[in-house]
Amino acid sequence: MSKFQEAMMMCSEDYDELIDLALAKKDKEWFEELVKKQKRLREIEIEMRRELGVLD
Repeated sequence: MSKFQEAMMMCSEDYDELIDLALAKKDKEWFEELVKKQKRLREIEIEMRRELGVLD
């Protein structure tokens, strides 16, 4: 599996370790980017669950 395919299969919880790493490196820009991506992905996950009838 290519790195691109692996990235496409990430879920919002997968961002937690990357966010911790950004904090450890004190990289504010990367941290903010990761938090935004994680938030958007969580929104998409909730939307998909609703569409699939898994979530009310």
